[in-house]
Amino acid sequence: MSNIFRPKGHPRFAHQRIGLNRLIKQRGVGALLFDPGLGKTATTIDYLSVLALKSSEPVKVLVVCPLAAVDTWVKQMDEYVPDEISFWAEVLSGSLVERAEALAARGGAMMKSSRPVPKKCQGDYSQALYWNRSMALSTRPERDPKKGPRLNGSPAIIMEVLNLDTFSRRDQMGSRTMADVMLDAIKRFGPDVMVVDEMHKIKGVGTNVSRLIGRAAPHVPRRIGLTGTVMPAGPLDVFAQWRFLDQFAFGTTTAEGRRKPATFGRFREKYAQMGGWMGKEVVGYQRLDEMQDIMAQLAIVARKEDALDLPETTDVTIPVHLSTAESKAYADMKKDLATRLTQNVHASTHSRLTQMMRLRQITSGHLPDDTGEMHVVGESKVNTIRSLVHDTLVGEQRVVIFALFTQEIRMLEKALSMKGTEVQVITGGTPMDERMEMRRKFGSATPSRIVMIAQIKTMSLAVNELVTASHAIFASMSQQRDDYIQARDRLNRLGQKNPVTFWHAVAPGTVDEVVLQSHRDRSSLEKAMLEHIQGWES
Repeated sequence: MSNIFRPKGHPRFAHQRIGLNRLIKQRGVGALLFDPGLGKTATTIDYLSVLALKSSEPVKVLVVCPLAAVDTWVKQMDEYVPDEISFWAEVLSGSLVERAEALAARGGAMMKSSRPVPKKCQGDYSQALYWNRSMALSTRPERDPKKGPRLNGSPAIIMEVLNLDTFSRRDQMGSRTMADVMLDAIKRFGPDVMVVDEMHKIKGVGTNVSRLIGRAAPHVPRRIGLTGTVMPAGPLDVFAQWRFLDQFAFGTTTAEGRRKPATFGRFREKYAQMGGWMGKEVVGYQRLDEMQDIMAQLAIVARKEDALDLPETTDVTIPVHLSTAESKAYADMKKDLATRLTQNVHASTHSRLTQMMRLRQITSGHLPDDTGEMHVVGESKVNTIRSLVHDTLVGEQRVVIFALFTQEIRMLEKALSMKGTEVQVITGGTPMDERMEMRRKFGSATPSRIVMIAQIKTMSLAVNELVTASHAIFASMSQQRDDYIQARDRLNRLGQKNPVTFWHAVAPGTVDEVVLQSHRDRSSLEKAMLEHIQGWES
């Protein structure tokens, strides 16, 4: 078998090729500081593929990322890993202990658990522990539903994906904390590569997540950080991120030539100017040229305005995992045209047209009962969009969210409101003078961060101010394709200075997929919806 790497999928852009070559040169230790939508995931998967082709053993990878990104890694493995490479990729789910046990088992070194584990599960990928509880799972070759997943020799990649929140708990577990248990699991898994996606999320030096990742880093030979916003709050954010990449980068060297790890106290003393109350407040910064020179040794930077070979628009689908309650409500409404919201409260419909609308409302997290009162069914889509806005797109000064339902807009407004972000809401009921003032401010050069939540039918025509944003999120879409196309044109038009990325929050296997695909194919939405509801094959 040839070990020459040939990327799979779309041709790579210049900045991606540069990023891959730098990661190879730096032996898998580096920071891809790419703007959102510039393909950090594809570049990282390319590096993992190169590593797999050179290895006689499966390459074990641990990915830690925010909620909005967990599925992306699993989905894009099949899209970008060359066909000659076998892989196993999953998002671990279940309780924290179960995730830790499953992670250890993937490395063939079971944890000393208080619960008995079947022998057939211990280190055997044909019966991988808790594999059927994975939030998302993709394998090549495909798993046998009777025997569980499998790998097919080498070259191969084993990828385990964990939400950042998995690392945030320090509950006491007997004589150890949950952080100790998770660190033990990481050691037992023995990753060859650890990837921290949206690395700026570990900037807090003393947070549980940042501390645990910092403890894990010395046990992993290759460490890759991905972010488009390395300093969301200022230069001191760099320390914890570089503690993961290279604990010695900002450290000191003894007279004997021995390198000592960096400490935050010394880092702050060197690069921050202290003053204010009791001399404990940061009032300025110093030696930033020196800091940037040190960062440049590991950092690979790509900005949208500099990536001249990018297409005008990029479309990204963000999978939304519905909660148990949302999934049940959806299944009941799809099958029986009715679902029970509480003990004595029901939502039902007597027409296919209304049923289609109810299914779309459920994936957006709400549903009216038979009296017309609105109920929140779940917040899966809202939480995914919140993660996308405040994790992935945290460095963007302008973001647009298009949504169809009023209740969904209210839920998004509440979820996205936080210090440092102004949330604007424009619906059909917004008075014209308020609407025009919000549009004016959004289109201005004011440095404040603004996220606009716009009802798609209200803001899809005769609006020019949205060109100050190069990212738009579709939470839900109108049944009319024209509304979708016109909404996209609000950003991708004369006055736009950067390539535009459109993000689609979609619950897999639901009407969300049906509507999006119908708009893309220009096919009959009504026909596609009926086929979905009745379970016909397309």
